Amino acid sequence: MRSRTTDHFTRRRNVLLAQHHRDQGWSTAQIAHLLNRAPATIRGYLHDPTGTKAQARKASYAGNCERCGAPTSGADGKRRGAQHCQRCKPQSRPRWTRETVRGAHRFWRERFGFTASSVDWSGTHARRRGGDALTRYQSAHWPSQSVIRRLYGTPAAALADAFPDERSRA
Repeated sequence: MRSRTTDHFTRRRNVLLAQHHRDQGWSTAQIAHLLNRAPATIRGYLHDPTGTKAQARKASYAGNCERCGAPTSGADGKRRGAQHCQRCKPQSRPRWTRETVRGAHRFWRERFGFTASSVDWSGTHARRRGGDALTRYQSAHWPSQSVIRRLYGTPAAALADAFPDERSRA
């Protein structure tokens, strides 16, 4: 990932080259070809050399989060400001919590009569095993092992949380 300083110097260099070639009588299309940029970018370099006008315009596209009021991105353009900030948007909110993982463990045991293992909640393993294993896996949404490890550290800790009265079985 490039730094802002690198981007600043790259833009500054391109602005100077565009201005120089414009003074030499080159067309926007010729300068764009030379700098490997779009003609619209070259026009932006010539009419807004520092980029402050474009920056201010894009900042005006931003809105406020409907849930928490924080600023949202204006990256999608005019009148298309995001409804939610990065933290509140639905894709960023955790689907699985300790409470829902605990419930999944208990639901599995109640429904199928045994405690789920990491293999039982793996789509890859369920498809390989087929039959009842696949049917059980497809019957609901189950937390992945990465989710369990993120929330609990170990699958054993998740089981101990779901069934605290059975700690001696481990």
